[in-house]
Amino acid sequence: MLMRQSKRTNCVKSQLSNAIIHYYKINNNQYKNEDIPKNFKIMKEKFSYLSRMLMGLGLIAISALLVTSCAEGFDDDETFGGYVKNAQLESPVLDANSFGSQIGSDGLDYVLVSWKIVYGASGYECEVQNVDDPSNPVEIMKDTIDGTNFRFKKADDTNYKVSVRTLGNAKYNNKDASAATDYAYSTLVPAQVIPAGTEISAFVKSHLLDTDSEQAFELEAGASYDLSDEVDFKDKLVTLRGNKINHAIVTLGENGVMRTANGLKVKFINFDCTAATNDGIVECSSQPYSAAKSFKNNTYILENPIILQNCMFKNVKSCLFFTGKCAWGVNDFRIDNCIVQLDNDGNKFANGAVICTYSSTSLYEGAASWNGIVRNITIKNSTIYNIKDNAKNRMIRFLSNNPSRIYSTADGSASISNCTISKVMSQKEFANNTPNTADYAITFMNNVCYDVFRLQKFIQGNNMKSPNYSVDPAKNTTWGVSNAVDATDKTRCATEEDPGFDATGVLKPLDLTQPNGGVNFKAHGTISSTIGDPRWLSAN
Repeated sequence: MLMRQSKRTNCVKSQLSNAIIHYYKINNNQYKNEDIPKNFKIMKEKFSYLSRMLMGLGLIAISALLVTSCAEGFDDDETFGGYVKNAQLESPVLDANSFGSQIGSDGLDYVLVSWKIVYGASGYECEVQNVDDPSNPVEIMKDTIDGTNFRFKKADDTNYKVSVRTLGNAKYNNKDASAATDYAYSTLVPAQVIPAGTEISAFVKSHLLDTDSEQAFELEAGASYDLSDEVDFKDKLVTLRGNKINHAIVTLGENGVMRTANGLKVKFINFDCTAATNDGIVECSSQPYSAAKSFKNNTYILENPIILQNCMFKNVKSCLFFTGKCAWGVNDFRIDNCIVQLDNDGNKFANGAVICTYSSTSLYEGAASWNGIVRNITIKNSTIYNIKDNAKNRMIRFLSNNPSRIYSTADGSASISNCTISKVMSQKEFANNTPNTADYAITFMNNVCYDVFRLQKFIQGNNMKSPNYSVDPAKNTTWGVSNAVDATDKTRCATEEDPGFDATGVLKPLDLTQPNGGVNFKAHGTISSTIGDPRWLSAN
């Protein structure tokens, strides 16, 4: 009796399974008219009857019954895959909803790709390519899977081609999809394209969106542009970028400058700054717009990072970055994988620096203020060099040497790593007013310094008490030309070693049309040939 009931129940479940699958396929247009099962009407009636009978169980319970029936040993052609036979399969649909983000157990970001099942398939062939350079795609991964999702490591500012092809099933005489489904996936922020030859400041002024979300402006690959006036991104979160493979060239006019009162990312662009007369190439806005006021004292807080990445800057006469005319507390400033060429003898702005928070005219709500700081500075994988001797300016100059004057705590950091630095500055101390507290972490590692004076001013006594202090003289080198190497530098900062640079090459202005600006800072010392800007190591 129990056995007969079990077989009857399995029969009911089998019929219900049939009805559900065929009903689903018709509702989702997966059948052509001539392929609709002739007994579908009967199946549908059974489905209607059975669904009323089992309504109290709910959809989850019904699904469980179906799974159980498969597990109890039904013939293969009672499984989902078996209902598609003798078919030419299609590859799955990929759209924006197919892509999501996932953090792996390794702490890295991944892109998760998923799609609806293709019935009758044995698996899927999946491929991901980096197509930043469409003429030279780079394979990221290629695999065959039997599920309906996979993932790959996510990189910033990258264009991908994702392909998924359905594989047939010989058991049911189902054939592979004739073509893969391709989808262009990008981790770039969606951008408004500035047409080649357009003056940038005017375009941005008329196209800047009134939104709190990040927005981007993109320059065409290899194109030329003018930046004749101030381009103020105000309190908007903005990325200004060129093409990663073929950088655009932007020529600054006399009043050319980029300003922000929020976060700003400048990427994949080469700048000719020869004619620029402002104190900085990138500055904070001259008014705070909606910026938050300081936790204490008279300062405006700029929380989001200002990032200069994969750029070249030619003939910078004064500051690369300047906090400007407002009293700004900048939380995070970064230079990453850039070449910065200065043409700076110190005569334009005696209190300036490559990174400068010093201003005697900073204003807070219209009144003079002497508060200002960059709380966290990161410079890595970059070359910064000057073609002039300079006895007035510095690499970094802080207006305030105590973050707690502006922030609720005194912590912060300044990190310079894997950089090549030449004649910055040759006759003036490297830094001034570095916060003198154990809460302020200093990193100075794997740097080649040539004709750079008094590196030790980058490091205050209390910085060395920080648990995050990271300076190893054996992993930095320095060489004196205009001045002998400072004695403290040799014990605190770097090993004295001649990198063997071409003496005329270090005085060569950038050629923005050439790879790496047409310059070469390949070092030849025992230590210096193994550290510094990685682009010169690749020459090996």
